[in-house]
Amino acid sequence: MKAKAHEVEAWVGGLKADKSPALVLVYGPDRGGVHETAKAIKAAYLGQDFDPLQYVSLEEGALSGQAGLLADEAAAMPMFGDRKLVHVSGGNAAVVSAVKFYLAKLAEASAPTHSAMVIVEADNLRPTSPLRKAAETDKQAMALPCYALEARDISRLIRQSLERENYRIEAQAMDLLSARLATDRGIIQRELERLVLFKGVRDKKAEPGMVTGDDVEAALGDQTQGDFDRLIDSVALGRLDEADRALARLEAAGTAAAGALAVARMHFQTLHLALGQMENGTSQVKALGAFRPPLHFRRKPLVEQQMRLWSSGKCARALEILNAAEKACRGGTSSLSQAQAGNALLRIARAAQR
Repeated sequence: MKAKAHEVEAWVGGLKADKSPALVLVYGPDRGGVHETAKAIKAAYLGQDFDPLQYVSLEEGALSGQAGLLADEAAAMPMFGDRKLVHVSGGNAAVVSAVKFYLAKLAEASAPTHSAMVIVEADNLRPTSPLRKAAETDKQAMALPCYALEARDISRLIRQSLERENYRIEAQAMDLLSARLATDRGIIQRELERLVLFKGVRDKKAEPGMVTGDDVEAALGDQTQGDFDRLIDSVALGRLDEADRALARLEAAGTAAAGALAVARMHFQTLHLALGQMENGTSQVKALGAFRPPLHFRRKPLVEQQMRLWSSGKCARALEILNAAEKACRGGTSSLSQAQAGNALLRIARAAQR
């Protein structure tokens, strides 16, 4: 079975453990959205206070050569608790084999069971992807796509998140915050958490607090964003030494490798979109409107220069490198993740001038 992108939130919100599918595939270019959706499904299925043995996390590499491992883990019920959730990260050939084996075993059963669920987190998948087809065509599975948020969706997410914390937001602050935030749900959520921490936790029974434009500037307009911009522009312009220094500054400030990769990925996703528009006849001036927040006048010439260095094809290859690096950084040590992130970014910087 499958849902459309605009139906995902409602589907997750209405999920009941005793009527859940045996497998849920969450995929799409919005990595933050994929992760947040998977996290919400986990909470809906297991609840808040579950036994740790009810949850198992598997990286795609663990399934290599072991097609039956996923089915075995799902069948191994813990001593305490009546449900089991197996969370798989990745969508390579080993995952496809394991998912098909698991669904085939379920088809052999006399009746469907709701005592176990498998969640598979994957990157963007084509309609012809074997993993996507397996989930979409099986009656005991569900495929949920996560795509980049539109402006109206960002505003709705901001409002809902702040209302849960007993805050409202001024119209001017909403415009400022919407323009500042990216389209990745994970990054949006982290930035909103920073904003709420800045304002302070509010009693749910008190009158709602108000978020102003000054609050947004004070909470989110920090130096780290400037360092991110310098890193991105240095990488996209092929300035290796500057990129190396910018990455070192972010690392010294305690920025995780995954954070730098996520910001770089968002920039190249937007650059890819803008270049695709230009290749289809859109003017550069209009294509630059794809960047959110709107480019600062000092950055605009740098991005215009990047648009002369890059093509949509080159951007697609850069995104492959960044996606692979983000996967490699998951679950790794801090030092190894920083090294992998630096290697990926410098590889892209070298490609910029070719």
